[in-house]
Amino acid sequence: MPELMQIKYLLAKSILLSFSILVAFNSMATIDIYEFEDANLSSRFRQLTYELRCPKCQNQNLADSNSTLSLDLKQIIYEKLKAGETDQQILNFMKQRYGEFILFKPEMSSSNAFLWAGPVIFLILFIVFFLKWYSNNRVLEDE
Repeated sequence: MPELMQIKYLLAKSILLSFSILVAFNSMATIDIYEFEDANLSSRFRQLTYELRCPKCQNQNLADSNSTLSLDLKQIIYEKLKAGETDQQILNFMKQRYGEFILFKPEMSSSNAFLWAGPVIFLILFIVFFLKWYSNNRVLEDE
């Protein structure tokens, strides 16, 4: 029986050690810190990184992504903010370089108008077909 207790003790000790090592390696992950002179630039940086999509990741913004491309894009945003560019200039630069896809909220244009109007058109068509079907079935029930 004492041997079984020793085995349990060693097992618990090795699990605890393994967990400690795992936590230590996770805490060594790199955290990028961008230092700004004022809080306004810092909030603009945060807002821009939330508005822009990571081109490499699936539906993830730059703020939440850790891919090398998103780190590069965050660095570009940081440098452009430090250089005094406006948010619109930075967004235009990113849109010109990576296309409309990089924006989480794409702007309305003639090329994507159907995407904006599509749900409304389908809703109207659904209502029209439903009313027509309902009125036809109602007429049949009345007879």
